[in-house]
Amino acid sequence: MKLRSFFVVVALLSSTTIVKAQQLSPIPADKDVRVGKLSNGLTYYIRHNEYPKNVANFYIAQRVGSIQENDDQRGLAHFLEHMAFNGSKHFPGNGIIDFTRSLGVEFGSNLNAYTSIDQTVYRICDVPTNRQSALDSCLLVLRDWSGNLTLDAKEIDKERGVVHQEWQMGASAGQRFYENYLPQLYPGSKYGNRLPIGLMSIVDNFKPKVLRQYYKKWYRPDNQAIIVVGNIDVDHVEAEIKALWADAKVPAHAAQVVDEQVPDNNKPIYVTFKDKEQAYTVIQMMHKHDVYPDSLKSNMMYMINGYIKSIMTNMLNARYQEMAQDSLCPFVGASVSDGNYIISKTKDAFSGGVVPKDGQVKEAIKALVREMERARQFGFTETELARVKSSIISAAESMYANREMTPNTTFYNQYVSNYLENEPMPSIEDQYRLTSSIIPQLTVEMINDMAKQLIVDTDTNLVVIAQEQEKEGKTDYITVDLLKNAIKEARSEKLTAWVDHVKQEPLIAELPAKGEIVKETENKKLGFKKWTLSNGVTVILKKTDFQNEQVKMNAIAKGGTNRYGEKDFINNRLFNQVIGYSGIGNFTSTELSKVLAGKRANADLGMSLYNTTVSGSSTPKDMETMMQMAYLYFTKIKKDEKSFKMMMNAVEMELKNKNLKPEEVYDDSVSVTRFVHNPRFAPLELKDLTKVDYDRILEMAKEVTADASKFTFYFTGNFDEEKLREYVKQYVASLPANKNTKANSDTDPRTLAVGLVKNHFERKMDTPKAQLTAFWTSKPLAYTLENDIHVDALGKVLDMALLRSIREESSAAYSVGAQGFVDSDINNKATYTLYAGCPMDPAKAQLAYDLMMKGVNEATVKIDAADVQKAKEFMLKQFDENARNNNYWLDVLYNYNRWGVDSYTNYKNIVKSLTPEKLSAFLKNVILSSGNKIEVMMTPAQ
Repeated sequence: MKLRSFFVVVALLSSTTIVKAQQLSPIPADKDVRVGKLSNGLTYYIRHNEYPKNVANFYIAQRVGSIQENDDQRGLAHFLEHMAFNGSKHFPGNGIIDFTRSLGVEFGSNLNAYTSIDQTVYRICDVPTNRQSALDSCLLVLRDWSGNLTLDAKEIDKERGVVHQEWQMGASAGQRFYENYLPQLYPGSKYGNRLPIGLMSIVDNFKPKVLRQYYKKWYRPDNQAIIVVGNIDVDHVEAEIKALWADAKVPAHAAQVVDEQVPDNNKPIYVTFKDKEQAYTVIQMMHKHDVYPDSLKSNMMYMINGYIKSIMTNMLNARYQEMAQDSLCPFVGASVSDGNYIISKTKDAFSGGVVPKDGQVKEAIKALVREMERARQFGFTETELARVKSSIISAAESMYANREMTPNTTFYNQYVSNYLENEPMPSIEDQYRLTSSIIPQLTVEMINDMAKQLIVDTDTNLVVIAQEQEKEGKTDYITVDLLKNAIKEARSEKLTAWVDHVKQEPLIAELPAKGEIVKETENKKLGFKKWTLSNGVTVILKKTDFQNEQVKMNAIAKGGTNRYGEKDFINNRLFNQVIGYSGIGNFTSTELSKVLAGKRANADLGMSLYNTTVSGSSTPKDMETMMQMAYLYFTKIKKDEKSFKMMMNAVEMELKNKNLKPEEVYDDSVSVTRFVHNPRFAPLELKDLTKVDYDRILEMAKEVTADASKFTFYFTGNFDEEKLREYVKQYVASLPANKNTKANSDTDPRTLAVGLVKNHFERKMDTPKAQLTAFWTSKPLAYTLENDIHVDALGKVLDMALLRSIREESSAAYSVGAQGFVDSDINNKATYTLYAGCPMDPAKAQLAYDLMMKGVNEATVKIDAADVQKAKEFMLKQFDENARNNNYWLDVLYNYNRWGVDSYTNYKNIVKSLTPEKLSAFLKNVILSSGNKIEVMMTPAQ
């Protein structure tokens, strides 16, 4: 589709008040972000923002990536990103990681970067803003990234193994497909040979000067933007940026960033691919078209065009989802989208994808194309459009009402897109105003015209990809002729318009008789109220102001899957999924999604090992809908056979070939080893699906919800207490309380391995990979908050130590992780567990293993005091963030009410009291003294 097609809708809009009111005026830019540009070309975006409280985010974005590489540099844009953490002018060695950790910024989650085809972005997030000097130092880190990396030859050589291991980790059917077929998908374009991971032959052997040449050539202020968002002084940050980058120069005759173009293809491109690790068949069908020019994106027409495309694809995807519920449907799932053609920003495509059921490839392709054709020929219905418009308006209202709690990352995403792609960046107020004006005036005719422009029935610019599993003895692989014929046959069919079936009735036709609140108490210490209802249900509520548009609910009763024996093991495993795909009240799953359009509310019933939970979330406005859904999960779950079969088809597809992936085999091995091959906790296998009994699962759901008096309902968020009071009377106090129901089981069926357990095994793989996981577990002990904090801190300091020894010093792994956690039994007896794991370089697997075991043993004698301080800083910062999170408070209230444990009040004091000596003693005397250790290691078979 050529650019002129985008403006066809102008004719349809010209007589409407959208154009009359806006006159296709520019989209207003947010006035609360300061945007500037230095004489050397450096761009900056600075915004003061108060959410989350007392933290700031720092970013530097480069509008360069792997597409700028020369042939002898393939992979070096990504390699350079790694080297940004291995030494710079002001932060030698691991100085950047060490400095940011001293602020409570965690490497990986808060400190990280990514490299793509045409952009590279580095970030330091959630930096506490209590010290201006620390914030200034974060800007200094950005300055070093921008042009002052050391790129030491020894550090480069150490990093080669890490990057090579990252490539090994990512080796999969998908990666092999792109490595082999991207040139065919991009004939005549550099995009076909510039995957960011690059070529290992170059990564392993390039001369350091080649990396330095790329860095010097492309990392320049005129290719960079600084983005700072958070609780900062905008004037001060701007002054610091100007001072720090004052000496940054752009060389005369510097190479310019030139967008790589993607040629059109007059003849269709067909690609078929087979791989032993391809889990299931996927067909993709794409029609390339021109992108919307960056120079025109600031015009109101761009926003209108975006809404129309989004609405059109949303409605078509809803049709595919509804079709998938029919047992005769030839596909497991199908969807469409419009955006970048694979990896290129200079060419877009309208794309459709389908996952066929076994033996129905041709029919699945025809079904995908048929619905595209139906939409192109007959368009959409008023009822479909009304639902999508309602959802868009609801989302806009929620964002506007919650505008003071917009997180830093949301603003960053807007600003980086503005810099890299000239995307508009209106304020939330303007976005809401424009959305509220535009959406109501969009008509079915406008949407249908867009469908005719995006969905074409010609082969020009057509690209079709088929990926399937390679099997020994298989001969009936997908052919180009099959793909061609399926598309041709579907396009030639005579079709009729889509019929949208809608059920027009309330969620609950006849409201239940109200109950009463018979007792009320208040806890001043933790700030919650407690109600006892006439049916015996307990309600605990804590009103918060963390998110204006959020109400959270958890209803919890003792007794979960532990209530059920061996005949229900498989039903237990799929209980939550099956109930989630069922209907409620008089509505099937599909009917429910339609009736809830525009509502921002949800509820779900689920079981864990020890508990049954009805959880929910909503906006304050839609709280009653959440309560009604919760009521129906207690009283009227509707069997939805079509939805159940669709779910089972998807599960079967996932399980059928899961053992093809070494990572899946490894994860299953870890699970069965840790739980001592207990069949209750065994990974789900394909053969198990014959044991799934939908009727039995519905019966189990009735059993666990039959006596509401066993539940405690917890509410947090920005609710209106008087409205909540009425909803509780109507939908909670009215729930049945059948005191004669089967008692909740006190059985604890959990089994954890004891003693020393080793599971070291080999496996054949197309790309050799190695993985290691270890658990050290205490004996069952009484739970204390102090022990919980100790094991958490221990995991964090071990994570730092192992990262240094295994990755940074030995290049034996791409990533290393460690953490401490608590496993509690049915009576809150705790086992304190230290976990460590890493995917390893197969050639250095034994070295990585030795270093991990050495690191844990040495920690019983000495732990680095600096590491402990960094862990404490992070835990204190994380606590402050959690304290303004509604989900966190649901956990705090549950622990206090159920176990009498206050996990909030004394947390900071305990963290501040941590010392290296305390952690070493805890590791030695509480965890390792038990002798409980599990090792699972997978290495490639020779």
